[in-house]
Amino acid sequence: MLEAIESGRPKAASYPSRRTAWAGSLVLTLGCVLAFADRNIINLFIVPIQRDLGLSDTQISLLVGFAFGVFNALFGLPVARWVDSGRRKTIAAAGVAVWSVATASCGLAANFGQMFLGRVAVGAGEAAVTPCGVSMIADYFPPERRGAPMGVFYGGIFVGGGGALIVGGLIWRHLGDRLVGVPLLGMIHSWQLILIAVGAAGLLVAPLTLLIREPPRLDSGRRMEKAGVPLSVVARYYADHARTLAGHNLGFCLQNFALHAGSAWLPTLLVRTQGWSIAQAGATFGAMMLILGPAGSATAGVLADYLARKGRTDGKLLVSIGAALMCCLANAVFAFNPSSAAIVAALACSAFFGTFSLPLAPGALQEIMPNAMRGQATAVYVGVTNLIAGGLAATAVALITDFVFHDKAKLNVAFGIVGVAATLSAALILTFTLRAFRGTAADLAQAQVRLDD
Repeated sequence: MLEAIESGRPKAASYPSRRTAWAGSLVLTLGCVLAFADRNIINLFIVPIQRDLGLSDTQISLLVGFAFGVFNALFGLPVARWVDSGRRKTIAAAGVAVWSVATASCGLAANFGQMFLGRVAVGAGEAAVTPCGVSMIADYFPPERRGAPMGVFYGGIFVGGGGALIVGGLIWRHLGDRLVGVPLLGMIHSWQLILIAVGAAGLLVAPLTLLIREPPRLDSGRRMEKAGVPLSVVARYYADHARTLAGHNLGFCLQNFALHAGSAWLPTLLVRTQGWSIAQAGATFGAMMLILGPAGSATAGVLADYLARKGRTDGKLLVSIGAALMCCLANAVFAFNPSSAAIVAALACSAFFGTFSLPLAPGALQEIMPNAMRGQATAVYVGVTNLIAGGLAATAVALITDFVFHDKAKLNVAFGIVGVAATLSAALILTFTLRAFRGTAADLAQAQVRLDD
């Protein structure tokens, strides 16, 4: 079957120059930065949004997680099939424009329903960012050099998320918690103005994405002359390698479960349990995301590349297992609500090691999937992650505070329970997937060798 998938590749072709590859990767990273700024800025303003729109913890969790995650997952596979056969930079630019307008529309929301629809549109637009970015970077760089650019790309998640918290907090402190007069819009709340401004920034980035080079689709240095395969072939490949792909998707999804819960609730946890102001929580958590997030993501890529050079095809899984265990320890600290110093240390650990899975999960997929399925495989993984982690993580924490403890002040305990359970399960599942992953990677490599011969 692999021979049929990868047929039609008669000519050798080189990867783009390093300069071209890095230039394209950095623009894609900028899109990733913007995506996560738009996605996460709402998390800083949970307290005033709840007050002004009259929302419970469960309702706000549906806006933060479910509305975005579920519809991101639903649009993911159709967009990814387009990515696997279409002009990827055009698709990426369209996605940037859609989610930017949607974020600005959230700033105009006057009730739960309007905000929900805006978050749905953000999720739909952002369905393009990861499949486009991962697919293009895989064609910009050969396998032994992909770890670092993948790490930089996924570091954009934390530059965007952290930068949004810092800048949003600074603007909040400058504006104050008040109504602001805006031409054509009248009087709006400070948090609404900030959401509109963040969304508007995307209209500057979308045209820039159209200027990068569209790389040729390559496998082992050979150009693919046609792209796209029937869904039946994709389904058969998944069935043939079910243990590997199920273990990969579920293991990394659970590792990201705690990450999504933390992104949604940690700023509010600092406000509720530590008595911090919104600006202080945004500056502290945002700075850690901005500095330690990209550092962790890049470190993960470097470690994975090192193990790959040593012949460990399962290196990305090994690195991620260690990171999951470190995050498990950090999440346990939150549950006991120790001193502020210990909370900050746990935040730092979570911000650094929590990023490891972000480049490693899609990077690992590139090593076990034929080129014509890479975008779809990435979309399936992102869809599973957004559906389960993005859709349920924030709500899982909220349900515990609302219906188990009946006490918003115990947010730290609820978060600790969810985080420890998710990261420990992730480490166990990925450990049991190592052998199957090595076998699938070997099968794909052998198929490519036969085609080259």
